[in-house]
Amino acid sequence: MNSLSGKILAVVMSLFLVAYVGYQVYRYMYSPVKTEPVQQYVVDDVVYAQGIAIRDEIPIEGSSSGIVSYFYDDGVRVITGTSVAEIHASRQSVQNKHRAEKIDAEIERLARIQKTAGNIANVSSISLTIEEQIGSLIFMNESGNLQDAEQICNSLQDVLNKKAVAIREITDFSDRIHRLENEKASLQSQTSAQISQIVSPAYGYFGSYCDTASDSITTDLLSTVTVSQLEELASARYEQNNAYVGKVILGYIWYYAALVSPEDADKFSVGTTASLYFGSSSEEVPGTVIQLIQDADKGKTAVVFSCDYMSQDISRLRSSAVRIELGSYKGLKIPYKALRFQDGVQGVYVVKNQILEFKKVEIVYESVGFFVSRIDSNDEERVQLYDDIVTEGTDLYEGRAINS
Repeated sequence: MNSLSGKILAVVMSLFLVAYVGYQVYRYMYSPVKTEPVQQYVVDDVVYAQGIAIRDEIPIEGSSSGIVSYFYDDGVRVITGTSVAEIHASRQSVQNKHRAEKIDAEIERLARIQKTAGNIANVSSISLTIEEQIGSLIFMNESGNLQDAEQICNSLQDVLNKKAVAIREITDFSDRIHRLENEKASLQSQTSAQISQIVSPAYGYFGSYCDTASDSITTDLLSTVTVSQLEELASARYEQNNAYVGKVILGYIWYYAALVSPEDADKFSVGTTASLYFGSSSEEVPGTVIQLIQDADKGKTAVVFSCDYMSQDISRLRSSAVRIELGSYKGLKIPYKALRFQDGVQGVYVVKNQILEFKKVEIVYESVGFFVSRIDSNDEERVQLYDDIVTEGTDLYEGRAINS
């Protein structure tokens, strides 16, 4: 009996010893604290919305018949009384006038080259300029942006003429100028004398395109308009108003009201600056928030931007989608589950030499599940790149050994 009891006791002691050793090994090999290294992160804070341009415009009236020829590009400033366009009896008359203007410009360039012909000697420099101009044309063709193509072509023709003078291929442009003058005289004889001048009724930005909202969507709306009304305006289509030959956009400032979700609305306040990109355009338009129009029932906020940038495309802008870039943030990406507080200071626990150390964070950007902390490599009390931060664990405190 005693022998049996001894055997049972020996078995129990053996099991206890195995369990104890296993527990110690478990304690040594397993830590209830989970960590991950801090990584650098760059994020663009972008909001996508739909909205509408709001500005004060004066439509320009013209003749109900005839072909309009404009003197200015859209988006160019004009003053009151300036001739901005003229109305011709036929399209051929317009074409003749434009050709005559190009002839005048070419004659002027040829005369200028001929006047300085004696000073043209550096052929290698001229050849380099020719190569650069050809390269510019190739680049413009590949990019699809041909806005300045005519100017580049004229410049290329000028340097080719200069080279012809420099290598004595041509000594005089008199024959060419004479032929151009004869062509101009012929065109002028064919151009209709029945031309009506159109003048600007005000000082502002000229636009050849006037839509059906020109006299209704004005800055007066900003004092009374609701989110629902802006949604309706932004979803409508606006056609060209053919009753007018153009418009003048008054003042230097115009506005854009963007309809944003409740989540995105928190990113804006009066004074917030952003870069606006309308439709699929890469044209950057700086804007500053001047007003927030809210509607709890609709669940949306209208963010009203003040803008002073004008161009050809912007002068035609009305209802459009917009990409709002609020800025780019560079810092350390940290999961929100790692955020802790010590003595009222926000930070994270970092494992160094198996000991917990509390380090501060400075949040510069927040998103779902994570935030970005500002980088400051000179501040040892702040979390640093590649620190092992604690993402899971209990009973965390400064100086704790993570295996105890």
